[in-house]
Amino acid sequence: MVFKFLTFDPTEDPPDFDQHSPPASRPSSFCLPLNPAGRSFMKAITPRQVAAGASLRLANSFSKFGFWRPSEPLQCPEEGLVKRFSFRELKVATNNFSETEKLGEGGYGSVYKGVLGDGSRVALKRLNRLASQPWILHAEVKLGNMTCHRNLVRVLGFSWSPKRGEYLLVYAFMVNGSLDSLLSGQSAEKLPLDWPTRKKIAIGAARGLSHLHDLRIIHRDIKPNNILLDEDFEAHVADCGMALFLDEYKEKAVSEREPNGEDAYFTNCAVGTLYYMDPERFTGMNSVKSDVYGFGVTLLELISDRRAWETTCLDENKLELPQLAHTLSENEQLERLVDTDMPGGYNKGEVERTARLALLCTQL
Repeated sequence: MVFKFLTFDPTEDPPDFDQHSPPASRPSSFCLPLNPAGRSFMKAITPRQVAAGASLRLANSFSKFGFWRPSEPLQCPEEGLVKRFSFRELKVATNNFSETEKLGEGGYGSVYKGVLGDGSRVALKRLNRLASQPWILHAEVKLGNMTCHRNLVRVLGFSWSPKRGEYLLVYAFMVNGSLDSLLSGQSAEKLPLDWPTRKKIAIGAARGLSHLHDLRIIHRDIKPNNILLDEDFEAHVADCGMALFLDEYKEKAVSEREPNGEDAYFTNCAVGTLYYMDPERFTGMNSVKSDVYGFGVTLLELISDRRAWETTCLDENKLELPQLAHTLSENEQLERLVDTDMPGGYNKGEVERTARLALLCTQL
C-alpha cells in the first residue's frame, strides 16, 4: 500500500488501526553507515536494540558523511529564486558571527540572526567544516529554487566560498523560534500553549510536509527542532539539507512491499534523529512513511507537552512517549496523555482524534 500523506482534519475520525509500540532511541542527529548485507538481519532485532547500537556510533558519525555524498565534486549552485551573497556581506550582517547573535547550534552548523544591507532580518546557518557541506547547501538551494510554500521556511540566499571552507545559508527569520524551544521551555514565549495554537502548528506542519511529498521529496529529519514558528505561530518546515529528491533516484528504486518500487529507496546510511526515526530507516530504506512517523511523534509531543525521550512509569513499566501513547490507547485511557496544563480548555473530540492520528503515524 502506498502511504499518501494528507493534511489532516482533527474534526474527522481517522480510519481504524492496530496499535503497536514504536521504538526507543536518542534525540541526536546522525548519519549511520549501514552494512548492505545486514538489511534482512536488521528486521529481526528489536527497535530498542537498533537504537542502542546506533547510539554507540554517535561519537564518530559526523566524520562519516562520505558514505552518502556523491563521488563527483559539486559546482556553485545557480541563483534562480535564491540569491548568492558574498561571505563578507554575511559576516557584516552577523557582526562578524558574534556570539551575541547566535541563535543556536546543531550537528550541521551554527545559526545566527542577522540584518542585511537593506535592513531585513534574517537567520543564517554557518555550516560546520564537514565534507558534506556543499551537498547540504545544494539541497537547500535546490528546494528554494523549486518552490515557495507558506509552510516551508523560505531559503533567501547562500554564500559559496570553498577556498575559505565557508558555506552559509540565509533564511527568512522566524520570530518565535522552533517548536522544540517551546516544548523545552527555552523560548521567551511560555508554555502552555492553548489548543487552537497547537492545532494550528500541527496543521501547518502537515501542509508543509505534504507539499514536500507532492514534489517527491523526503525530508528525513522531521522533529520539533525543524518546525519553526513565525509571529502568528504559523508552522514552517525547515532544515531540508538532508532531503532526498526521489526523482533523482529512480534508477535506485528498491521496494520490498510496493511492487512498483515508487516510494521506497535504499541508501547506505541512515540519516535522521533518534526517537523520531522508524526502525526501517536503520535498514537504509527511505520513504515518505519515515517522515510521517517523525510527524506522528511530534504530534504526541504537542498534545502531551512531554518529550519523546521522557519516560513515564505505568504499571511498573517505564515507557517513552510513543509507547506510553499506544499503551494508554489499548487500555482506553488516551485522555491521560493530554497536557493537563493546557489553558482555556480544549475540544475533547478534536484532541482525541488528533491523538489517534498520531498513533496511526507511529504504528509499526
